[in-house]
Amino acid sequence: MDIGDYSSRRMPLNGSSNSGGFLSWLRHPQRGLPYLIFSIVAILVILPLLTHYYISAFDDVVATSYGHRGRLERAGRFGSPKSSELKSQIDELRAIKTSVSNELLELEKKRQTLLMEITGYTTAIDELKQSYRQTSEELGRLKVSLTSLQVPYISHL
Repeated sequence: MDIGDYSSRRMPLNGSSNSGGFLSWLRHPQRGLPYLIFSIVAILVILPLLTHYYISAFDDVVATSYGHRGRLERAGRFGSPKSSELKSQIDELRAIKTSVSNELLELEKKRQTLLMEITGYTTAIDELKQSYRQTSEELGRLKVSLTSLQVPYISHL
């Protein structure tokens, strides 16, 4: 090999279009920026999915390896309540559910009565509007008849 061959294979110095590294590659709108955006979006979508998959798979492995006893032991670490406490909590929750459903029924009754009142008021308003129109039309007719009666009366004087 000749010494000239090595010098021809070297990378060009700073004046060339190939140099500039990542920033010059990123400045090209046709190849740099879309590739970077796609890569970031792919990482932001795939990474949480993979994390979720492996965490759920690990939880399944732990649950099957311990069996029911392992679940009870894990619950015991967090202070599992006794059966009598569970029964009292369930009874309390049922009482809360009953009271909430009763309140909802009362509110629904109130809503129905308010809707009936509103429809009554709207019909009363419509009747008043119709009465107003009739009286205003009658007033207009009376004004016309009054002016027609005033003309002969004034001419007699």
